[in-house]
Amino acid sequence: MTRAVFMGSPEMAVPSLEALAAYPGVRVVGVLSQPDRPAGRRRRLQPCPVRQAARRLGLATGTPEKAGSAEGLALLRQWAPELVVVCAYGQLLPAPVLDLPPLGSFNLHFSLLPRWRGASPVQAALLAGDAHTGVSLQRMVMALDAGPLVASTAPLPIAPTDTAETLGGRLAVAAGDLLTRALPLLLGGAPPEREQDEAGVTFCRTIKKAQGAVDFAQEDAAAIERKVRAYTPWPGCHVYAGARRLGLAQVAVLSANETPGPVGVLQADGSVQTRQGRLQLLVVKPEGKRAMPVADFINGMPQAVGLPLTPVAA
Repeated sequence: MTRAVFMGSPEMAVPSLEALAAYPGVRVVGVLSQPDRPAGRRRRLQPCPVRQAARRLGLATGTPEKAGSAEGLALLRQWAPELVVVCAYGQLLPAPVLDLPPLGSFNLHFSLLPRWRGASPVQAALLAGDAHTGVSLQRMVMALDAGPLVASTAPLPIAPTDTAETLGGRLAVAAGDLLTRALPLLLGGAPPEREQDEAGVTFCRTIKKAQGAVDFAQEDAAAIERKVRAYTPWPGCHVYAGARRLGLAQVAVLSANETPGPVGVLQADGSVQTRQGRLQLLVVKPEGKRAMPVADFINGMPQAVGLPLTPVAA
């Protein structure tokens, strides 16, 4: 039995953990994930989805702040893995971790590398309006997502209605399937590897909560529509109607080129003129309330019609 360690944290990494744990000839001796974080209204500490799944599977878990810390390295050396598989762990791994398993350390990345190296490839693909994406399995090196490719999925089409949640869910399943198919290569000790084409490299960064603010005067209708889908469920998109925060849960492009009327002003039909093109608000979430059709919001707050919708509170 090959001793393996899995590293991951969010829900999208769970199918890959399950695939590794179910594979014949592999024994998952430990799972590393991010430390428990406060969650919910009462802000109680809660384990991340991967740690919850590991417990359900009866696997040993660890949550060092850094995998390369003295605590993390001690735990890894205790587990003595021959293979390390990483999926959305949320940390850059130092050389002592990458070099520990004799069969190597491999990462499942949610894009078709070299496109969208970095922390937010699913959101980046949606923001850019990409037609397709996929999952790559790469040997990990010290440079960010720059290791040679072992395997990848076929291009997975991105639907016009996809959000980061729906697209990420499909990619998560695809990652588990890809790992199952590739494990014979990894366990053999000499998987075929293909260097990435540096000419095709693009990067994406960690998303910050503040990036969910929408500026109708600076952003196009089509770009805002993609942004709303890319930032669903987190961090979400929002504007302010005066001092009141208004989440944008669902929008549609009415016209990509039309530019009449005042920019950023809410109309009685729920539409808003952007820098270029007109956007229809469909579902909004007033601060402290449930999400609702924009017509219901306007009926309950008719004074919002004619107000400028701004990225910061007025």
